[in-house]
Amino acid sequence: MTENIRRITLEQARKLKSLSNSKKFNELTEADIDKIISEDPDLYQLTDEELSQFELVRKSKHEKDRK
Repeated sequence: MTENIRRITLEQARKLKSLSNSKKFNELTEADIDKIISEDPDLYQLTDEELSQFELVRKSKHEKDRK
């Protein structure tokens, strides 16, 4: 099987149109997320303990401006 692989620079990648719908994503409620998780057998709800193990790696633009 031949794959079409195209190399691009980081600058070119940043200019590409996003395939995600940020408006729809931002409008999701906790109830919507719970429903999505319950309907997909490959997903599961993380426990508070699991969530506490996550570490913020990238600060948002607003957090950077507060310093």
